[in-house]
Amino acid sequence: MERLARRAILTPNDAGFTLVEVMVAMGIVLISLLGLVEAVGVATSYNIKNQLRDEAVLVGEEQMADLFRRPEATIPAFDTLSSASRVRGGGKKYIITRRTTRVPATSSYQFVVNVGWSYKNVSSHHEVQAMRTYTDGK
Repeated sequence: MERLARRAILTPNDAGFTLVEVMVAMGIVLISLLGLVEAVGVATSYNIKNQLRDEAVLVGEEQMADLFRRPEATIPAFDTLSSASRVRGGGKKYIITRRTTRVPATSSYQFVVNVGWSYKNVSSHHEVQAMRTYTDGK
């Protein structure tokens, strides 16, 4: 009986995992976790880029609305402004360029608003264009 018990204990099939098998399994888990961390970083970067672009569109539309509200006598031909970003606590600046061109022989104007920003040393811009016709200077 004791001989059967010893044989059951010493059977190589019941020995469990070897150190090499455990190390290989840990390596596989480590590599997959590093890939997951990289994917989260890329997703966060794309999210910030999209938020900055969306905010630049909003800033451009606000500036265009400001130009549309002005009477004809107060329209600037060209001006440059800056605006702070509100994305993730700010820290980014938008450079806003507004350009107005009168259409010859009419009371119409072409408005162009360009909003520029930089993220990770890559410059981007968004441009809004519109036409407005004034009647009686209003």
